[in-house]
Amino acid sequence: MEISEGVNMLEVPMGPSGEMIYPTVIWDDKDMVLVDTGLPGMLEKIQKAMKTEKLPFEKLNRVVLTHQDLDHTGGVLDILKAKRVEVIVHKEDVPYIQGEKKLVRYNSRFLSTLPEKQRGMMRLAFEHVQPLKVDTALEDGEKLPCCGGITVIHTPGHICLYHQKSRTLVAGDAMSIVDGKLSGPRKEILDEESFKLALHSLKKLEKYDVRNVVVYHGGLFNDKANERIAELI
Repeated sequence: MEISEGVNMLEVPMGPSGEMIYPTVIWDDKDMVLVDTGLPGMLEKIQKAMKTEKLPFEKLNRVVLTHQDLDHTGGVLDILKAKRVEVIVHKEDVPYIQGEKKLVRYNSRFLSTLPEKQRGMMRLAFEHVQPLKVDTALEDGEKLPCCGGITVIHTPGHICLYHQKSRTLVAGDAMSIVDGKLSGPRKEILDEESFKLALHSLKKLEKYDVRNVVVYHGGLFNDKANERIAELI
């Protein structure tokens, strides 16, 4: 779905359950940036979604990961096998992405929420995660010098990206969409302290003029986005 000139939301089925994920592509004549990459083995689905949006995969030259969760990072190695791209993450996620630390979700509340069979499959997937080299480590408030400028907004354990030209906030998992309405982070996958911290961190978004919000597990919200973010804060 074209959200604005130079910003497209991909619609990608994640598994047999029919759940969709919504990676975002931000692009111009020089650069094409993919934000989050799905699980391992999903490259063909990503490529198909890009083709549907008339976005040439061969022009992709940067991948930004909003955080270390496997459903956001798992597709990077497949992309790197297909072509060379710059891998970009927040500096706090570097040791996890590079395999120096075990992924936080491995022993988190998230796994306990899954059915037993799915929990076992996810543990196996976590144990076989292959590390990859990070090319660029981001700082809070930094502006990526591409596609008219993309501002990095660090929330604990996570980043959002703000594309000023289109007034689009790529929110990753910082927010969710429930019954068509923009909501806070998913409480069921966080412990109480982490949830409160994530909810409080949304205050960092209030200074941005947001028209569109892309949520990785929910899609597009563009119904008075600024007002809704203020309500959540």
